[in-house]
Amino acid sequence: MTLFGRDRRRKERTQPVATVVFTVRSGKDPRRVSSPVTATLRDFSASGMSVVTPRIAPDGIHIMYDTLMTCRNQIDATVFPEGLPPVRVQGIVSWFRGVEVPPGFYIFGMKFDREAPSMEELKLPGRDEPSSDR
Repeated sequence: MTLFGRDRRRKERTQPVATVVFTVRSGKDPRRVSSPVTATLRDFSASGMSVVTPRIAPDGIHIMYDTLMTCRNQIDATVFPEGLPPVRVQGIVSWFRGVEVPPGFYIFGMKFDREAPSMEELKLPGRDEPSSDR
């Protein structure tokens, strides 16, 4: 339950320390892809994540919609969680807004095309649990 009503998320979100590098692929012309943007992961679940970023329209391709909001653009991202292997995800942005800190940055929520592994599933063998090959 949240302060303003029921939490609508179906998957639990974690808040790992991670960097995200993403590109935006035009929904109108899939050959048009932005340059990579480095951002910070805010939270992550198997079905989506939120990202704090300095830009929402890299190379003129907006993270949410293409020209005149007629086509959804695709986000291709790689999450680099601290101490875990990178995770590649794709999907669309479902919301965005400005943030107060850091000034001039934005946050967006992204829904994945396919379910991603949870951070717990990504734990490397031998970390936090005894090895079974003794």
